[in-house]
Amino acid sequence: MFPVVTAEQMQAIDRHAIDDFGIPGITLMENAGVGIIQELQRRFPDLSHKKIFIFCGKGNNGGDGFVIARHLFSLDSEVRVLLAGKLSELKGDAATNAVSARKIGIQVDELDPDSLNRHDHKLRHCDIIIDAVFGTGLNKPVAGFMEKVIDKINQFEKFVVSVDINSGVDSESGQLMGPHVKSDLTLALACWKQSHLLHPSAGVMKETRLIDIGIPEKARVKQNIRVHQCEEEDIKSYFQKRNPNSHKGDYGHVLVLAGSRGKEGAAGLTALAVLRAGAGLCTLALPDSCQKAFEVHPMEVMTAPLPETANGTLALSAKESILELLKEKSAVAIGPGITTDPETVALIGEILPLIQCPLVLDADALNAISSHKDWLGKLKAETVLTPHPKEMSRLTGVSTQGIQKNRITIASKFATEHSLTLLLKGSPSLIALADGSIIINSTGNSGLATGGSGDVLTGIIAGLMAQGLPPCPASIAGSYIHGQAADHFAETESETTLIAGDLLRCLPETLKRIFP
Repeated sequence: MFPVVTAEQMQAIDRHAIDDFGIPGITLMENAGVGIIQELQRRFPDLSHKKIFIFCGKGNNGGDGFVIARHLFSLDSEVRVLLAGKLSELKGDAATNAVSARKIGIQVDELDPDSLNRHDHKLRHCDIIIDAVFGTGLNKPVAGFMEKVIDKINQFEKFVVSVDINSGVDSESGQLMGPHVKSDLTLALACWKQSHLLHPSAGVMKETRLIDIGIPEKARVKQNIRVHQCEEEDIKSYFQKRNPNSHKGDYGHVLVLAGSRGKEGAAGLTALAVLRAGAGLCTLALPDSCQKAFEVHPMEVMTAPLPETANGTLALSAKESILELLKEKSAVAIGPGITTDPETVALIGEILPLIQCPLVLDADALNAISSHKDWLGKLKAETVLTPHPKEMSRLTGVSTQGIQKNRITIASKFATEHSLTLLLKGSPSLIALADGSIIINSTGNSGLATGGSGDVLTGIIAGLMAQGLPPCPASIAGSYIHGQAADHFAETESETTLIAGDLLRCLPETLKRIFP
């Protein structure tokens, strides 16, 4: 997994590399510049014919920009540096690299409010603009002259490359604090920062790439980094090749408690996802009047009709039947389409403390808990909650906007306080573990913003847990597989046309890549 760091952690990592491993800061700066040049060469093999402007700030981000300028100059690019400040204000490694750049003949122009527009003609006819104004240390909105500098970078709609993180973007929260650079390519240095991956900040970076600058892995270990991004190899490691001499009972039996009159589809999507994820058996328990919807399709799912209310929802009298169905089950999924009918909510409260196997709670099961938060204390450690931001708002009492502004901290705190696994849906989805650590999912796209996609996710997680995966890896893998199925459909069809059933159809191809 890739570590994802805060600005403070990155600064500490830099210090360890310099102080404990004897790597000079100017060497790290040089490595950053070289890595960026290599990435640019992969994209623009003809850099020698490119006109490139580099906007530099007065800190180390600007120092990176001067290194880039020097290497571009050696490649015969037509490069020019625009410094947002005065050369006399530069310090340390940034000053050293600025002097080197000037000595080899690179033109460096100091910008001020009077001279800012002086380069418009040449900027209008350049090929690439490199943003090396601010690094990760920015913690307040840009204003005044620096706001105008950022506007200038965006003004001409050129191919914009941001060094480490886009100027004007808070490196940690994922929020846009004010004026910010919109980049075609952002090159993260050494480690991913949280705002490379969290929206809305990730939305102003069309593409991101990670650049190795030569910091030893041991320099990162000291920081006890609790946020990581998963990759495909991590997901593959969770699974073992199936025994050819196996049977359906070896892969678990999931009970899905879902559906109500008019919401049978949610139940069906969840149940089919259970089976597509590899579970051996699935029993779908649903209100009696919903049974007819499943008499023909899906044929692979067993159904159990339960007593219902006058509104076609699960009745409290279904408790004994459900307890019987729970016997010898490998995992349970509750919530999709069950509604918040008072009698159904009461039923959920009665059965939750009695479930001993791994459990996934979604949709209306979460809404039921939000009205009875003391139920959280009755959940076993092998429980996974899968709220979207609005459901998370109900569970925590924090506004949806507040959730979105501080997703990592809130998710981590909730999972820790309640000793469970929390999958906070969104772009990207976050998996918060009971120890406070966070896994950021790396797959998925806007096509998942469609009714029923969450039901499929619930089924996938339950299906994986039924096969023996603990709640944490099942949630991480389930989120990854769910998003990858959406990505596969987007590649072959489009994000816009994706519906939940398409996820089910794409799961076989997705799992073919993952399962051994």
